[in-house]
Amino acid sequence: MSNPETYYRDHWLVVEPERLEAYEKMFEWHPRMAPLLEPADLRPGQTVVDYGCGPGLLTLELARRVGPDGHVHGVDINTSFVERARRRLAGQGLGDRVTIHRIDRDGLPLPDAAADRVVCKNVLEYVDDPAATLAEFRRGLRSGGLAHTIDSDWGLLTVEPLGPEPIAELFEAARPAYRTPLIGRRLYGLFRAAGFCEVTVRVLAGADTHGRMLPILSNMASYARASGRMQDSRIDRILEDARDAAEAGTLLLLLPQFLVTGAAP
Repeated sequence: MSNPETYYRDHWLVVEPERLEAYEKMFEWHPRMAPLLEPADLRPGQTVVDYGCGPGLLTLELARRVGPDGHVHGVDINTSFVERARRRLAGQGLGDRVTIHRIDRDGLPLPDAAADRVVCKNVLEYVDDPAATLAEFRRGLRSGGLAHTIDSDWGLLTVEPLGPEPIAELFEAARPAYRTPLIGRRLYGLFRAAGFCEVTVRVLAGADTHGRMLPILSNMASYARASGRMQDSRIDRILEDARDAAEAGTLLLLLPQFLVTGAAP
């Protein structure tokens, strides 16, 4: 870890090949995830921003929803993600309804009041200033347009039967990877402070009892290793215990997702 103070951002600027492949699986869109987008009220013909689009897996779903008369702007800071997103959308024959932008700093590469929706999934925990980013969302939205954010709250991560102590230990070692790790509980207040109206909050917490969400724990473990704050043997033991619990049928893994939606006045 070159600089712990900026690692939360740096580790998205340069993503190693093995992490790129892991994220292809972690970010894959599944029909069971549809409730995450319900509050966004996505419709054909809309102009939608996918802020922090990664390799374009959510962007692809958004492009399908806006249809041939709509347009999606995918935005990301990572060059490899941008290239993969462009190839993915072109390969699906949807390149004409999507523009992928690479940005150097947080902000929308669009003029004022250009979008009907801004969708931001699991990104605000990493940005420099969530309040400033939400202000940008408001600037880029037309009156009545919606900003819809989906984000974690790592203080609520539950992995049983491991108990809270090893998970808290792992999180503390991984802490430099997150700018605002408790962003979920803060989003409502940030939306109100940014001037959004009709702000709504939903919290979804699907219970994983089979190990489907273990890659989330493995990703946190990779951050803990990079920090050097925790012995590899201890990290390995926590991951092994979680895998053993999944195999034994005793695992319960929860990471609540806060869905916060607000309208631009």
